[in-house]
Amino acid sequence: MRQLKDVVSARAVLDPLGRISELHVLVNARRAPKQIARDIESGLKAHLDVAIDYKKISIAQVQGRSALAGGQGASERLRLKFVDVGLVVSGARAEAVVHLRRDEEIYTGSACGHASTHNQSRLISTAALRAVENSGDKDGSMVVEDLSVQVTLAGHGTAVVLVSALALGKSEELLTGSALVRHDIWKAVVNATLDAVNRRITLSAMEDDF
Repeated sequence: MRQLKDVVSARAVLDPLGRISELHVLVNARRAPKQIARDIESGLKAHLDVAIDYKKISIAQVQGRSALAGGQGASERLRLKFVDVGLVVSGARAEAVVHLRRDEEIYTGSACGHASTHNQSRLISTAALRAVENSGDKDGSMVVEDLSVQVTLAGHGTAVVLVSALALGKSEELLTGSALVRHDIWKAVVNATLDAVNRRITLSAMEDDF
């Protein structure tokens, strides 16, 4: 376990039959505990052919006081950042692909639909949401409700996104985000989408509730 990325130390508690009843792991705060737990499960199965229930894995983070308190440094490390965006139009159909990054990990999302000009921006925003969901092993929990790219009174272009987020056992949550259009409208749409959801996914990633 100590050879896995971000693991500082690990200790197993065995039952009388020699099986793992508890696994206590100390990690740094660069990645979400859920991701590290999945690495641990995969590592045990691949190298030792040992299957473990994720509920038996207890993770504590070093430098965790600032992270759990919402410290700026930890929050910044957990945020997803823009890498690139692409759009392919074929007749009346279009496909958007967005790549996001957290630390050294790259997450990809895609979306297909009608190739109208307005819908292209919506597809790009939706692809960004799929990449966000892929970073946390979730699927279909967020939807683009509305999107607008317009010129503000100051003469600057602005992308504004409204996202509907659903969580198991919780009510719908509406999230808004915006970004200036500097040189690239597509990039602005992705950044507006991230502005809407980054705080929510950062707080979710900090929770040790797996």
